[in-house]
Amino acid sequence: MKTPYRYLLGIVIGLAAGFLLNTNDAVSTVLNAGVDLAVRLSRYLLLPLIFFSLPIAVTKLRRKGSLGTLLRRSSLYALIASAALTVLGTAVAWLIGSGRIAVVPESLTESPVIKLGTIVHSSFPLNSFNVLTGESSFLLPLLIPAFLLGWHMYHDREISEPVFNFFDSMSRILYRANRYVLFLMPVLLAILTASAVIDSRRIVEFQRFLPLLGIILILTVALITGIYPLILWLTDRKHSPWKSMAGISAALLSALVSGSPLFNYGNLTRHLKENLNIPRHSAALITPIYLMFARGGTAMVLSFSMMTIIRSYSSLEITLFQAAWTALFSFLISFALPASPDRGLTASLIILGGLYGRGLEEGWLILIPVLPLLIMITTLLDTATAAMLLLLANRKSGLEEEDAVAGVKF
Repeated sequence: MKTPYRYLLGIVIGLAAGFLLNTNDAVSTVLNAGVDLAVRLSRYLLLPLIFFSLPIAVTKLRRKGSLGTLLRRSSLYALIASAALTVLGTAVAWLIGSGRIAVVPESLTESPVIKLGTIVHSSFPLNSFNVLTGESSFLLPLLIPAFLLGWHMYHDREISEPVFNFFDSMSRILYRANRYVLFLMPVLLAILTASAVIDSRRIVEFQRFLPLLGIILILTVALITGIYPLILWLTDRKHSPWKSMAGISAALLSALVSGSPLFNYGNLTRHLKENLNIPRHSAALITPIYLMFARGGTAMVLSFSMMTIIRSYSSLEITLFQAAWTALFSFLISFALPASPDRGLTASLIILGGLYGRGLEEGWLILIPVLPLLIMITTLLDTATAAMLLLLANRKSGLEEEDAVAGVKF
């Protein structure tokens, strides 16, 4: 059975379990333990895989003379995509909107916002070996020394070749080990799905959030099934865009259910290499960077959500200035979330609310009941956008394998 069908089977089993199980404390305890184990298994090889793969990527790309080209194109495409998605989310929220949401007091005990000083301090510890044992949700401290190693392995091959071969061997071994972890993915998705369904059943007055969720979901589906394939077709008419999107369909299912780019990293890495034929070194360099900085989906959902919050707290119509301000700062904030890959939407809502002021510093709390669902949709769109942009950057940089055909191959 192909991977997308195995994942769908796991999700269907999780849906059935979520609707059939009771929502009591005993069930929640068991499911929470299962979710915790699923997250730990999926992220078990994350940091070693990135640390040993990224230096090899940098060295190989420098030897080919493609490092600067790939980084420039990837950065440009990320800027364009984030700007376009931000404008789309703001425009739809302003022109159509999802109506007002009743203001019901909520609270959040832990803030996912990390200050800039803390980010800089953590990125450059006094002992660089600390990055190997640091916070697994914050990748930037790991990426900096990994990039530097790859940069300097390019020089004096007589000295660096043994280290290069060691890192390359470790990268390949970890990639193979990651494939065995992914055999458990249908089971992990079933557990996460059941937990998400039970949590959704506990939402009081769920119907008041339906317009918000519905419009964002419709936009996301339209982008993934319509706009993105069209962009791929316009930029390369020799290859079927539908086969490319089908090639990452299982990774998109995992992104949606988990709501976590870190949970889905190893899964996405395999799909990019084996289904989209993106060279290992291209994906190993750009995917972690996109994971932290290219958050176009987050920007779209953030701008739409913020416009909904403003409308819910005011009886006046939203002005063009408010819409433009929301779009601008949603766009900027989407690049300022390297320390919050898994909770980027929550962090960005807190930051944007604080910047907006006018009594809306905690206005985002009205979305807490459906925040996990919004994060799931956001992760889906972020993942699809990153895969499409990486495929485009790889093609335009001349790194695509000859006669490569995308599709579902495993």
